[in-house]
Amino acid sequence: MKTKHTLNIAWLLLIFVFGASQTSIAQNKVITLSKVPASPEEFIQMRNNLSRTPEGGAAMFIAALLNLGKNEKLGMQCLTIGIDQSQVTQGNVYKGYKPRSNVMYHLKRLKRGGVRGNFWGYAAKAYLKGATHKNGYTPSKPYKVVTSRNKYSGSEAKGRVKVFVNVAGFRARPITLKRNDKGIWKAYEFSSMFLDVPKPGKKTDDL
Repeated sequence: MKTKHTLNIAWLLLIFVFGASQTSIAQNKVITLSKVPASPEEFIQMRNNLSRTPEGGAAMFIAALLNLGKNEKLGMQCLTIGIDQSQVTQGNVYKGYKPRSNVMYHLKRLKRGGVRGNFWGYAAKAYLKGATHKNGYTPSKPYKVVTSRNKYSGSEAKGRVKVFVNVAGFRARPITLKRNDKGIWKAYEFSSMFLDVPKPGKKTDDL
């Protein structure tokens, strides 16, 4: 009887520990963007502060997308700075580099002025807390990026981690980040971040 009671307690403890570990894995982490960088220098300054974690690196990738919607040249510079070295090649976007052709394919597909209009003008904001299709993707400031991990996200010790970024109206989208030799986490695999979102809802006059 005592043995059975002991086994029951051990089983309950195992369930508790396993459940707690699963909760911690799925726990959201919110990264605050105090501002949208207005220059490559500001982007680097913010990146050096925030991108010490994979979640911060993901948030800086979103910051680059936000700039694509405001100023294409600046956005391209920030994107070039924010992605892993394996995703850039020689070019004239920033200090002799530009995104590789696989990245440029998506950027050209979603280029400003197409059927989606200024796609990044609203799509990038869909990754910010409080933005919805109905409110025209207008989140309150300061902007916040909500991220999470799961048991398959990988290990920081190995220098490669997949995080999931909340997006309005959809399941959280994955972005994989790698840590460079300076301890900065940069976007390595991010094709899901180029998926479409609905255009902002039109405002109606109810008077």
